[in-house]
Amino acid sequence: LPVYAPNAPHNTRPAGQATNLVLLLVFLGASWTTLFDAIEEELSKKKAQLILGWPDDATIVIPMTAALVIFLVGAVVAARRVAKVPTIRLVTTKQAPELMLGKGMMWHLFNSHIWSTGQDAVAVIKNELQQLLPGIKVFLDVDDLEDIGALESYIGRSQVILFFLSKGYFRSKNCLREIRSSLEKGKPIILVQEADPAKGGGSIEELRAECPAELQPAVFDQLFPLVVWMRIEEFQLVSLKMISEALLVQTPTYAGLRSLPLTIPGEVQGQNLVFAKQVVLWASPANQGARRMANELAASFPGVAVDNAAEMPERATHMLLYLCEESWSDDRLAEQVKQVREARLPIVMAHENDTERGGVPFSRFFETTPQELIAAGLYRDLAIACFSGLHRQVSLSLLAKAIGAIQRAQDSVSIRRSLSSILSRKAVTSVEAESSLTEASLPETSASVVEASRV
Repeated sequence: LPVYAPNAPHNTRPAGQATNLVLLLVFLGASWTTLFDAIEEELSKKKAQLILGWPDDATIVIPMTAALVIFLVGAVVAARRVAKVPTIRLVTTKQAPELMLGKGMMWHLFNSHIWSTGQDAVAVIKNELQQLLPGIKVFLDVDDLEDIGALESYIGRSQVILFFLSKGYFRSKNCLREIRSSLEKGKPIILVQEADPAKGGGSIEELRAECPAELQPAVFDQLFPLVVWMRIEEFQLVSLKMISEALLVQTPTYAGLRSLPLTIPGEVQGQNLVFAKQVVLWASPANQGARRMANELAASFPGVAVDNAAEMPERATHMLLYLCEESWSDDRLAEQVKQVREARLPIVMAHENDTERGGVPFSRFFETTPQELIAAGLYRDLAIACFSGLHRQVSLSLLAKAIGAIQRAQDSVSIRRSLSSILSRKAVTSVEAESSLTEASLPETSASVVEASRV
């Protein structure tokens, strides 16, 4: 009961709900059985049968037990299904964070957006947060808006307000109402930037230019959490974690914390990636920025060596083709790519998206890449998107997997650690028992133990 806490408010966990119903069935079964026995003792069995409609107390217990068993089986199946869905956990405890609402609050998060360029994204945000943070309450107009005249009231009953910044957002009268109401009420605000121009996105400078001049300092200069919205799954999880952290530190449970590290089981940047053998990544000097990108990857993952030779080195296992603003400005690069393709050396492509590192839209490369390479299918394989900030580690992990990194099995790691611990304890016991062991032989024994542990 303490573990599943069935009586806790807003307990939506399957185990907690199952325990609640089990307690109810046990209570009803015990009450009806006790009542039947009491009537039978005071009056007669026939009277008890007439009053309660049961022939005897066993007839009460049997269907109750059957219902209990059926429900428990269903609850176990449901719990197993839910357990397979990854949810956000606290890094410190590996437990789900608490979702508390302040006094008078009805929603944890209010999604402020413009329909034309933000509706699809905020619907995804709501649906994904409901899976990652079970029990969260998110206001979305299509689901919760009953009176457009009560926007300010909805804002007032929401704990945190999310401004989804996309083209046209600051030109919407209702969006401006939501912005002004949020600022007047001093609500915690999360800025989420749509960065994809094809989806109505733009740079912060472009979005700020659309904002009324009198609101610009209040919206953009207050150091509100800024999250870049991503649509690729691995990167999107990072965006959702950033939104979740900014939201959680405004709840009563975590109020006052400057940060709250979160994790999602299975996320790519959290995987323990290793290489079965060393990878030698060729970063040609003719490819502007390739060496920097390769060194960044090598610094994050042991087992990657970088070769910056002017020509394709014999020891290279892969070529890194770094796609940025300066790509293809050196004619040597096209010839080297042809040579690598003829030699069937694997090419891994990294597409830089960070404008400060020379990032440009991928469509640019269909204009700058030699047409014979495009016709030969250079871009049939997907390039790994490289973003900045917290999304950068995801890019590096995906690049590592593209050149052969695999996830180390946690079970085998645990087994090796357990074996190492057992061997170490046995070695200590052996050392204590062997009174004839000299001080000179101790280091040799310890080395043997370490070697045995590694095996």
